[in-house]
Amino acid sequence: MLNHALFKGLLFLGAGAVIYRLHSKDMEKMGGLARRMPYTELAFLVGCMAISALPPLNGFVSEWFTYQSLFTLSHQGSFGLRLIAPIAIVMLAITGALAAMCFVKVYGISFSGAPRSEKAERAREVPWPMTLAMGLLALLCVALGVGASLVAPVITQVAVSLTGEAAPVVAHGLTLFPGNPAQTSLSTPLIFILLLALPLLPLLLYVGAKGGRQAFRQRGTSWACGYEYEGAMAASAGSFTQPLRVLFAPLYRIRKTLAPGPMLQRTLEQTTRAAENAESMLANRIVMPLANALQLVSRVMQWIQHGDFQLYCLYVVAALVVLLVTMA
Repeated sequence: MLNHALFKGLLFLGAGAVIYRLHSKDMEKMGGLARRMPYTELAFLVGCMAISALPPLNGFVSEWFTYQSLFTLSHQGSFGLRLIAPIAIVMLAITGALAAMCFVKVYGISFSGAPRSEKAERAREVPWPMTLAMGLLALLCVALGVGASLVAPVITQVAVSLTGEAAPVVAHGLTLFPGNPAQTSLSTPLIFILLLALPLLPLLLYVGAKGGRQAFRQRGTSWACGYEYEGAMAASAGSFTQPLRVLFAPLYRIRKTLAPGPMLQRTLEQTTRAAENAESMLANRIVMPLANALQLVSRVMQWIQHGDFQLYCLYVVAALVVLLVTMA
């Protein structure tokens, strides 16, 4: 929950920064924002990597623990849970892959390539308070990933205080493990160091081969099969996800067929019509007859009460005569 709140909040702030400058939510009108909004781009990239569970960020640690809990459940739980756990593992893997593809699309279409609108061309970095807020969340995403061995025991103590069970050991030194070090272990600081060292090999190759590079280079626009490059040739959000939509087209059709929205809409319309009919019947057959009867009684009472004192005296005398006759 903590990790999700951090990287999801970071992504919302990054999206808000882009909307703040472009005044649009349409990714087709973005592009090229990495050069114009570099700090926003870097923070948003960290959020995309964290939510896609890429190491060594905090989202990777959360997903790693989730996988390990499902692996443990698959061989230590009841018979039903042992059947469900592998299915959950596969579904989690598919969800992770789709999330990675989704945020590759979001980042690539919004921040990479050439600007696809005038507002994207004129975009600039957001004010420093917005940049500072995104930077703090991005640093926390990195810190909670690299320092997960320090944070996980604290969160474990919070969890067991709610359940009342004994606290499992989930870390030793800089190493994480899911309660049982014999099952598996993870060192996020080591992964972080290896990822930092990974670019050293290409850098060394570049430095070593730099002396043999040709001095003259010819630069020009990108070759587009004999045509001059245009902005419309760039990948769009729709074209990026088109293969995925074709692949999952049967599922989309099932979703539309089984969608509860139309059925709920029909139920609401029928309920509304029934309520209107009941209201009309209640008004015509009960309320209006009562109102007409009250109006009739009111008119009779109004006719009786003329305001003439002599007439009221006559009423009193008539009432006394009626009482005397009745008593006799």
